[in-house]
Amino acid sequence: MRFFITSSLYYYAAGPSTLLCSLSCGKTSGQAVFQESLTTSRQVTRTDLLVGQERNRLTRLEIKEAGDLAVHYLATAQTTSNTMPVAKVAKRKAEDLGAPVIPYLFPSRYAPSDRLRAAAMDLFGGIKGALNQALAIEEWLFKHIAYIIGSSTEQSCSRDTLELRSGVCRDFAHLGISFCRALCIPARYVTVYAYQLYPQDFHAVFEVHLNGIWYVIDGTRKAPLNGMIRIATGRDASDAAVATLFGNIQGQGIYVETAISDDAVGEFLPVTRDMLLEKEEILYLG
Repeated sequence: MRFFITSSLYYYAAGPSTLLCSLSCGKTSGQAVFQESLTTSRQVTRTDLLVGQERNRLTRLEIKEAGDLAVHYLATAQTTSNTMPVAKVAKRKAEDLGAPVIPYLFPSRYAPSDRLRAAAMDLFGGIKGALNQALAIEEWLFKHIAYIIGSSTEQSCSRDTLELRSGVCRDFAHLGISFCRALCIPARYVTVYAYQLYPQDFHAVFEVHLNGIWYVIDGTRKAPLNGMIRIATGRDASDAAVATLFGNIQGQGIYVETAISDDAVGEFLPVTRDMLLEKEEILYLG
């Protein structure tokens, strides 16, 4: 499906500052980007970067003078998604994994999986098969974590979410990642633009690696799984944050809109977890 994405970040800089932002859609074998632009409301020094093993597309903006700054991004992105019968998804042991996947088994800043091993084993250790465990984790997140805007901060980690039983999409993703890694399931954090997410915002999900494929998991269940456009991928939000600020600069707001492109071919048919469970399938992004 072809989507049209609009996003903006708004700031006030009180002095020289640096903004590292991740607004650009990822370019992967299953996602192409067209008619793309990233502009600023005033002159700054811009550097485009490819960062990390996933080659996330980041933009560094050096701000020299105090004042307001807006960053605007427009793009058309062509995405694909695929489904796999659950019966074909086999558990893969850690010793069989390739080098690029190994880091996604380790604890990270916002996903200290070593601190949640006992909880993960208590809740999911008795479930047979990595796929069944991952799906049980998603179900548990959906039923036991309340989605409450403002209930967490940028310092909150998965231990905080487990204790408070509330958070936003990044907290759902971090807790799910921690549970998976504690059970020896590789898991990684993904920021996306999400079609039919309401209210519109940047969204975070996670992916689990099973039998050579990264499958999408979203404990919030707030958007169709096939309506997600990848932005960045990493161990957690420290690798894939929408914006990282250096210096005397403060956020003033955001704007996000994801729509079907005018030149899209075919009708968008939303795919939800309930639909996949009924068909005994699981979805991955191309």
